[in-house]
Amino acid sequence: MKSLFKSLLVATVATAILIASPATVSAQDKEKAKEKGKEKAAEKAKKDGVTPFNGKAAAVDKAAKTVKLSGEKARVIQITGTTRIVKGGNPATLDDLKEGEDVSGGFKTSADGKMEATVLNIGPRPPAKGKDKKDDKKEEKK
Repeated sequence: MKSLFKSLLVATVATAILIASPATVSAQDKEKAKEKGKEKAAEKAKKDGVTPFNGKAAAVDKAAKTVKLSGEKARVIQITGTTRIVKGGNPATLDDLKEGEDVSGGFKTSADGKMEATVLNIGPRPPAKGKDKKDDKKEEKK
């Protein structure tokens, strides 16, 4: 009777270990995939030469055409003639930007070390078009 009990106990523990193992490996694979995704994004940014930024506009100097971002880094972004400025999905100008507004975009570092904006998005990001449709479909099903 004791050997039967030991056999059942060993079989149960072995089954539990086998069942738990794939879940652990799966979680590890997801972590690795996230890391690879971040690495690919960083490589693409380096390849394109465009570095993303976001934050709040701490200061806007319209004469010097610069935007100082708030935060620990407090980066100063240079606006050039080729910078595409967008507010609420529509074309805008530097005059449309007020201190304290959310900003995001991308910049390239020039030869003299300045961060020259390629794109400047003013205000919160508008909702993605694809997500709105999915949310609407979910509400219709309810």
